[in-house]
Amino acid sequence: MTDAFMLPAEKVTRVAGLLADRVRQYDAAQDRRAAFAYTYYRLTATLATGLEAGEPAFHDPSWVAELCETLASAYFSAMDSIDAWLAQRPGGSADEIRPSDLPDSVPRPWRDVIAASSARRSYTLEDVLFSMMAHISYDLPETLRRMAASTDGRSHIADFHRMNDVLGSCIDVVQDDLAARYIHGIGSLDRLFTRSDELLTNYGIRVARGLAWFNCDRLLDPDSTEEASKSIGRSTAALIAEIRRPGDWKLRAGLWILRRLIPERRHWPAPTKPLV
Repeated sequence: MTDAFMLPAEKVTRVAGLLADRVRQYDAAQDRRAAFAYTYYRLTATLATGLEAGEPAFHDPSWVAELCETLASAYFSAMDSIDAWLAQRPGGSADEIRPSDLPDSVPRPWRDVIAASSARRSYTLEDVLFSMMAHISYDLPETLRRMAASTDGRSHIADFHRMNDVLGSCIDVVQDDLAARYIHGIGSLDRLFTRSDELLTNYGIRVARGLAWFNCDRLLDPDSTEEASKSIGRSTAALIAEIRRPGDWKLRAGLWILRRLIPERRHWPAPTKPLV
């Protein structure tokens, strides 16, 4: 079936299927990108279900599907560039990586994420939080900007907000399932290191996506394009620094000790374990 004859829900379901393939690929390789890919898959599958059921009632389901597809394409492109680089790198993904090691074909926020997740004592919730930050704070406003050039000038902010409703409403369940799938033992221990996982909440997703819409407007304004581009490019690194190297030296010292006392507890699901 060609795209022209596919319903919006079918297009989003196809994206969910591609994300599921990534989850299986990363699980099999015990690649730390698996946890975010799983989270992304679950959120996308929930959106597909909402579109199919007509709840909520989107004004322009085709636009919603296009946003989902275009945004996922940005993610797949970044991951493919990372895979190509890892394939020719001695040691693959086993060694610690610096952002500057990765090629420019990988957007800066994703270079920051990969470098952070390669560090010793990196925790699963951090992997998800940093990846979600890169995807929402960088990929999303850039995607909205590209789509704005091809729209009829009509604002789709109402449908964007309805998407936030769908995604935000399921994040608690997804986070519980994420912990059960990838974190051995008490998943809440990971929060000792993130300290603030608001991005992985209903409220956090709404705020982050709302800021992405605002940053898209900044990117579209010639007077603010340059500064907006710099801002979204460094946001992920700023979050990583805040969590890994907080300004308060007592907190920084305490976290340094905890990272050496508490193991990663990263768990990999059996190959036969279903995604849901």
